[in-house]
Amino acid sequence: MRIDHAEPVDVIHGACTKVRLSVRGDHPALPPTMLMKAGFEPHSPDMRKMHVNEYHAYRDLMPSTGLNVPDCLCAAMDEDGRALVILEDLCLRGVRFLSLQRPIGFDLAKGFLAGLAKLHARWWDAPELDSDFAWVPDTGETALEHYFTLLLTPDLFETYATSPRGAAMPRMLLDPPRIRAAHAAMREAHKGQARVINHGDMHLGNLYLDADGTPGFLDAQPRLGAWSIDVSYFLIAGLDLVDRRRWQGALLAHYLGCLKAEGIDPPSFDDAWAAFRRDVVWGLLIWMLNGSHFQTEANNTAAATRFAMAMVDLDTFGALGV
Repeated sequence: MRIDHAEPVDVIHGACTKVRLSVRGDHPALPPTMLMKAGFEPHSPDMRKMHVNEYHAYRDLMPSTGLNVPDCLCAAMDEDGRALVILEDLCLRGVRFLSLQRPIGFDLAKGFLAGLAKLHARWWDAPELDSDFAWVPDTGETALEHYFTLLLTPDLFETYATSPRGAAMPRMLLDPPRIRAAHAAMREAHKGQARVINHGDMHLGNLYLDADGTPGFLDAQPRLGAWSIDVSYFLIAGLDLVDRRRWQGALLAHYLGCLKAEGIDPPSFDDAWAAFRRDVVWGLLIWMLNGSHFQTEANNTAAATRFAMAMVDLDTFGALGV
Protein backbone atom coordinates (compact mmCIF):
# COMPACT_ATOMS: atom_id res chain seq x y z
CA MET A 1 0.00 0.00 0.00
CA ARG A 2 1.28 3.45 -0.93
CA ILE A 3 0.07 6.74 0.57
CA ASP A 4 0.34 9.51 -2.01
CA HIS A 5 -0.96 12.39 0.07
CA ALA A 6 -1.39 13.25 3.76
CA GLU A 7 -2.30 16.55 5.34
CA PRO A 8 -3.48 17.61 8.80
CA VAL A 9 -7.20 18.22 9.23
CA ASP A 10 -7.13 19.24 12.88
CA VAL A 11 -4.75 19.18 15.84
CA ILE A 12 -5.43 18.62 19.54
CA HIS A 13 -2.70 19.64 21.98
CA GLY A 14 -2.15 18.02 25.37
CA ALA A 15 0.17 15.51 27.00
CA CYS A 16 0.91 14.48 23.42
CA THR A 17 -0.12 15.91 20.05
CA LYS A 18 -3.08 14.34 18.24
CA VAL A 19 -3.18 15.08 14.53
CA ARG A 20 -6.07 13.93 12.36
CA LEU A 21 -4.67 13.30 8.88
CA SER A 22 -6.51 13.26 5.58
CA VAL A 23 -4.87 10.59 3.42
CA ARG A 24 -5.03 9.32 -0.17
CA GLY A 25 -3.29 6.31 -1.63
CA ASP A 26 -3.45 3.35 -3.96
CA HIS A 27 -5.38 0.86 -1.78
CA PRO A 28 -9.19 0.69 -2.06
CA ALA A 29 -9.57 0.02 1.69
CA LEU A 30 -7.48 3.01 2.75
CA PRO A 31 -9.60 5.10 5.13
CA PRO A 32 -9.98 8.81 4.33
CA THR A 33 -8.59 9.89 7.71
CA MET A 34 -6.25 8.54 10.39
CA LEU A 35 -5.14 9.80 13.81
CA MET A 36 -1.46 10.29 14.58
CA LYS A 37 -0.27 10.65 18.18
CA ALA A 38 3.22 12.04 18.61
CA GLY A 39 5.33 14.40 20.69
CA PHE A 40 5.19 17.83 19.03
CA GLU A 41 4.64 19.83 22.24
CA PRO A 42 7.23 22.00 24.02
CA HIS A 43 7.17 19.53 26.93
CA SER A 44 7.46 16.46 24.68
CA PRO A 45 11.20 15.82 25.24
CA ASP A 46 10.39 15.32 28.94
CA MET A 47 7.55 12.93 28.09
CA ARG A 48 9.41 10.42 25.93
CA LYS A 49 8.98 7.59 28.42
CA MET A 50 5.22 8.10 28.28
CA HIS A 51 5.25 8.07 24.47
CA VAL A 52 7.34 4.90 24.41
CA ASN A 53 5.01 3.23 26.90
CA GLU A 54 2.03 4.09 24.69
CA TYR A 55 3.90 2.85 21.61
CA HIS A 56 4.35 -0.54 23.28
CA ALA A 57 0.77 -0.52 24.56
CA TYR A 58 -0.70 -0.11 21.08
CA ARG A 59 1.81 -2.35 19.33
CA ASP A 60 2.49 -5.15 21.82
CA LEU A 61 -0.19 -5.22 24.50
CA MET A 62 -3.72 -4.10 23.71
CA PRO A 63 -4.18 -6.05 20.43
CA SER A 64 -3.74 -9.30 22.38
CA THR A 65 -6.26 -8.54 25.16
CA GLY A 66 -9.51 -9.14 23.31
CA LEU A 67 -10.75 -5.68 24.37
CA ASN A 68 -12.41 -3.18 22.07
CA VAL A 69 -9.50 -0.90 21.12
CA PRO A 70 -8.71 1.17 18.03
CA ASP A 71 -6.71 -0.50 15.28
CA CYS A 72 -3.07 0.53 15.39
CA LEU A 73 -2.05 1.14 11.78
CA CYS A 74 1.55 2.01 12.59
CA ALA A 75 3.80 2.21 15.66
CA ALA A 76 7.27 3.61 15.17
CA MET A 77 10.20 4.71 17.32
CA ASP A 78 13.51 6.24 16.28
CA GLU A 79 16.97 5.65 17.75
CA ASP A 80 16.54 8.66 20.05
CA GLY A 81 13.45 7.16 21.68
CA ARG A 82 10.91 9.39 19.97
CA ALA A 83 7.77 7.34 19.38
CA LEU A 84 4.51 7.79 17.53
CA VAL A 85 1.45 5.74 16.71
CA ILE A 86 -1.06 6.05 13.88
CA LEU A 87 -4.52 4.81 14.76
CA GLU A 88 -7.81 4.33 13.01
CA ASP A 89 -10.00 7.42 13.21
CA LEU A 90 -12.73 6.28 15.59
CA CYS A 91 -14.95 9.12 14.41
CA LEU A 92 -15.45 7.18 11.19
CA ARG A 93 -17.42 4.53 13.08
CA GLY A 94 -19.44 6.94 15.14
CA VAL A 95 -18.11 6.28 18.63
CA ARG A 96 -19.07 8.41 21.61
CA PHE A 97 -16.09 9.67 23.58
CA LEU A 98 -16.56 9.97 27.33
CA SER A 99 -15.51 12.95 29.42
CA LEU A 100 -14.39 13.65 32.97
CA GLN A 101 -17.01 16.40 33.02
CA ARG A 102 -19.81 13.85 32.61
CA PRO A 103 -19.57 11.02 35.17
CA ILE A 104 -21.05 7.69 34.10
CA GLY A 105 -23.85 5.54 35.51
CA PHE A 106 -23.92 2.18 37.26
CA ASP A 107 -24.49 -0.10 34.26
CA LEU A 108 -21.84 1.57 32.14
CA ALA A 109 -19.34 1.32 34.99
CA LYS A 110 -20.10 -2.42 35.17
CA GLY A 111 -19.31 -2.76 31.46
CA PHE A 112 -15.92 -1.12 31.78
CA LEU A 113 -15.08 -3.14 34.90
CA ALA A 114 -15.79 -6.33 32.95
CA GLY A 115 -13.24 -5.22 30.37
CA LEU A 116 -10.77 -4.30 33.08
CA ALA A 117 -11.17 -7.74 34.67
CA LYS A 118 -10.52 -9.31 31.27
CA LEU A 119 -7.28 -7.33 30.93
CA HIS A 120 -6.12 -8.14 34.46
CA ALA A 121 -6.98 -11.83 34.17
CA ARG A 122 -4.92 -12.17 30.97
CA TRP A 123 -1.64 -11.99 32.95
CA TRP A 124 -2.86 -12.46 36.54
CA ASP A 125 0.29 -13.12 38.58
CA ALA A 126 1.81 -14.66 35.45
CA PRO A 127 5.44 -15.83 35.67
CA GLU A 128 6.25 -14.12 32.37
CA LEU A 129 5.42 -10.63 33.64
CA ASP A 130 9.05 -9.80 34.40
CA SER A 131 10.53 -11.41 31.28
CA ASP A 132 8.02 -10.59 28.52
CA PHE A 133 7.00 -7.17 29.80
CA ALA A 134 10.27 -5.63 30.90
CA TRP A 135 9.18 -2.42 29.15
CA VAL A 136 6.21 -1.93 31.50
CA PRO A 137 6.99 0.56 34.32
CA ASP A 138 6.04 -0.17 37.91
CA THR A 139 4.39 2.09 40.49
CA GLY A 140 7.54 3.28 42.30
CA GLU A 141 8.82 6.82 42.73
CA THR A 142 11.34 6.47 39.91
CA ALA A 143 8.57 5.53 37.48
CA LEU A 144 6.60 8.57 38.67
CA GLU A 145 9.53 10.97 38.55
CA HIS A 146 7.50 13.88 37.18
CA TYR A 147 4.98 13.77 40.03
CA PHE A 148 7.53 13.22 42.78
CA THR A 149 9.69 16.09 41.54
CA LEU A 150 6.67 18.35 42.04
CA LEU A 151 5.76 16.73 45.35
CA LEU A 152 9.26 17.15 46.77
CA THR A 153 9.94 20.69 45.52
CA PRO A 154 8.10 23.12 47.84
CA ASP A 155 7.90 26.05 45.42
CA LEU A 156 6.55 23.85 42.63
CA PHE A 157 4.10 22.07 44.90
CA GLU A 158 2.76 25.42 46.10
CA THR A 159 1.70 26.35 42.56
CA TYR A 160 -0.58 23.30 42.55
CA ALA A 161 -1.76 23.78 46.13
CA THR A 162 -2.93 27.30 45.24
CA SER A 163 -4.46 26.35 41.87
CA PRO A 164 -8.24 25.85 41.48
CA ARG A 165 -7.89 22.13 42.18
CA GLY A 166 -5.83 22.79 45.32
CA ALA A 167 -8.34 25.36 46.54
CA ALA A 168 -11.10 22.76 46.11
CA MET A 169 -9.32 20.13 48.22
CA PRO A 170 -9.34 19.66 52.02
CA ARG A 171 -6.23 21.30 53.46
CA MET A 172 -5.24 18.11 55.29
CA LEU A 173 -4.37 16.56 51.93
CA LEU A 174 -1.93 19.27 50.87
CA ASP A 175 0.83 17.56 52.81
CA PRO A 176 3.69 16.30 50.60
CA PRO A 177 5.55 14.23 53.26
CA ARG A 178 2.33 12.47 54.24
CA ILE A 179 1.39 11.76 50.62
CA ARG A 180 4.85 10.34 49.98
CA ALA A 181 4.58 8.15 53.07
CA ALA A 182 1.12 7.00 51.94
CA HIS A 183 2.46 6.07 48.51
CA ALA A 184 5.28 4.05 50.10
CA ALA A 185 2.79 2.29 52.41
CA MET A 186 0.57 1.50 49.42
CA ARG A 187 3.53 -0.04 47.60
CA GLU A 188 4.37 -2.14 50.65
CA ALA A 189 0.79 -3.40 50.86
CA HIS A 190 0.91 -4.38 47.17
CA LYS A 191 3.52 -7.03 47.96
CA GLY A 192 0.70 -9.19 49.27
CA GLN A 193 -1.48 -8.80 46.17
CA ALA A 194 -1.53 -10.45 42.76
CA ARG A 195 0.40 -8.53 40.11
CA VAL A 196 -1.18 -7.69 36.78
CA ILE A 197 -0.66 -5.39 33.83
CA ASN A 198 -2.89 -2.41 34.50
CA HIS A 199 -4.36 -0.12 31.88
CA GLY A 200 -2.71 2.61 33.92
CA ASP A 201 -4.86 5.61 32.97
CA MET A 202 -8.49 4.51 33.21
CA HIS A 203 -10.17 7.91 33.33
CA LEU A 204 -13.19 8.79 31.23
CA GLY A 205 -11.18 10.80 28.70
CA ASN A 206 -9.52 7.53 27.67
CA LEU A 207 -12.76 5.59 27.21
CA TYR A 208 -15.44 5.48 24.53
CA LEU A 209 -18.57 3.66 23.43
CA ASP A 210 -19.19 2.14 20.03
CA ALA A 211 -22.48 2.92 18.34
CA ASP A 212 -23.93 -0.30 19.78
CA GLY A 213 -22.82 0.64 23.31
CA THR A 214 -19.75 -1.63 23.48
CA PRO A 215 -17.15 -0.16 25.88
CA GLY A 216 -13.88 0.86 24.24
CA PHE A 217 -10.44 1.53 25.70
CA LEU A 218 -7.96 4.19 24.58
CA ASP A 219 -4.46 5.35 25.41
CA ALA A 220 -3.29 2.82 27.99
CA GLN A 221 -0.23 3.73 30.04
CA PRO A 222 0.48 0.18 31.27
CA ARG A 223 1.69 -0.30 34.84
CA LEU A 224 2.95 -3.49 36.42
CA GLY A 225 1.46 -3.73 39.88
CA ALA A 226 -1.60 -4.54 41.95
CA TRP A 227 -4.94 -4.82 40.16
CA SER A 228 -6.47 -2.42 42.67
CA ILE A 229 -4.80 0.72 41.32
CA ASP A 230 -6.86 0.45 38.12
CA VAL A 231 -10.12 -0.33 39.89
CA SER A 232 -9.80 2.45 42.47
CA TYR A 233 -8.64 4.96 39.84
CA PHE A 234 -11.46 4.14 37.42
CA LEU A 235 -14.33 4.15 39.91
CA ILE A 236 -13.29 7.33 41.70
CA ALA A 237 -12.43 9.30 38.56
CA GLY A 238 -15.45 8.04 36.65
CA LEU A 239 -18.34 8.35 39.08
CA ASP A 240 -20.10 11.35 40.54
CA LEU A 241 -19.17 11.76 44.21
CA VAL A 242 -22.61 10.78 45.51
CA ASP A 243 -22.89 7.84 43.11
CA ARG A 244 -19.46 6.56 44.08
CA ARG A 245 -20.48 6.51 47.72
CA ARG A 246 -23.65 4.56 46.86
CA TRP A 247 -22.21 2.14 44.33
CA GLN A 248 -18.54 1.51 45.14
CA GLY A 249 -19.16 -1.68 47.12
CA ALA A 250 -21.51 -3.21 44.57
CA LEU A 251 -19.22 -2.32 41.68
CA LEU A 252 -16.18 -3.74 43.43
CA ALA A 253 -18.11 -6.98 44.00
CA HIS A 254 -19.04 -6.96 40.31
CA TYR A 255 -15.37 -6.67 39.32
CA LEU A 256 -14.50 -9.64 41.56
CA GLY A 257 -17.29 -11.65 39.95
CA CYS A 258 -15.93 -10.77 36.50
CA LEU A 259 -12.49 -12.03 37.57
CA LYS A 260 -14.07 -15.31 38.63
CA ALA A 261 -15.84 -15.57 35.27
CA GLU A 262 -12.42 -15.16 33.60
CA GLY A 263 -11.10 -18.18 35.54
CA ILE A 264 -9.31 -16.28 38.31
CA ASP A 265 -9.68 -17.10 42.00
CA PRO A 266 -10.40 -13.53 43.14
CA PRO A 267 -9.47 -11.97 46.46
CA SER A 268 -12.14 -11.89 49.14
CA PHE A 269 -14.38 -8.85 49.20
CA ASP A 270 -12.85 -7.71 52.50
CA ASP A 271 -9.30 -7.90 51.08
CA ALA A 272 -10.40 -6.16 47.90
CA TRP A 273 -12.14 -3.42 49.87
CA ALA A 274 -9.00 -2.81 51.92
CA ALA A 275 -6.96 -2.53 48.72
CA PHE A 276 -9.54 -0.21 47.15
CA ARG A 277 -9.34 2.12 50.18
CA ARG A 278 -5.53 2.17 50.20
CA ASP A 279 -5.08 2.85 46.52
CA VAL A 280 -7.03 6.10 46.46
CA VAL A 281 -3.69 7.80 47.07
CA TRP A 282 -2.50 6.65 43.62
CA GLY A 283 -5.12 8.72 41.83
CA LEU A 284 -4.78 11.62 44.25
CA LEU A 285 -1.06 11.90 43.53
CA ILE A 286 -1.62 11.91 39.76
CA TRP A 287 -4.52 14.36 39.59
CA MET A 288 -3.27 16.70 42.30
CA LEU A 289 -0.09 17.22 40.24
CA ASN A 290 -1.26 16.72 36.66
CA GLY A 291 -0.12 19.54 34.39
CA SER A 292 -2.71 21.96 33.03
CA HIS A 293 -0.99 21.53 29.65
CA PHE A 294 -1.89 17.81 29.83
CA GLN A 295 -5.54 18.26 30.86
CA THR A 296 -7.64 21.38 31.25
CA GLU A 297 -7.75 22.78 34.77
CA ALA A 298 -11.48 22.01 34.77
CA ASN A 299 -10.70 18.32 34.22
CA ASN A 300 -7.86 18.33 36.74
CA THR A 301 -10.09 19.98 39.33
CA ALA A 302 -12.98 17.58 38.72
CA ALA A 303 -10.76 14.50 39.11
CA ALA A 304 -8.61 15.83 41.96
CA THR A 305 -11.71 16.75 43.96
CA ARG A 306 -13.21 13.28 43.49
CA PHE A 307 -10.01 11.67 44.76
CA ALA A 308 -9.71 14.15 47.62
CA MET A 309 -13.19 13.37 48.88
CA ALA A 310 -12.58 9.63 48.48
CA MET A 311 -9.43 10.02 50.63
CA VAL A 312 -11.63 11.52 53.35
CA ASP A 313 -14.63 9.20 52.94
CA LEU A 314 -12.51 6.05 52.95
CA ASP A 315 -9.93 7.26 55.50
CA THR A 316 -7.11 6.32 53.15
CA PHE A 317 -4.39 7.77 55.37
CA GLY A 318 -5.76 5.71 58.25
CA ALA A 319 -5.94 2.58 56.11
CA LEU A 320 -2.27 3.10 55.22
CA GLY A 321 -1.22 3.93 58.76
CA VAL A 322 0.26 7.34 57.97
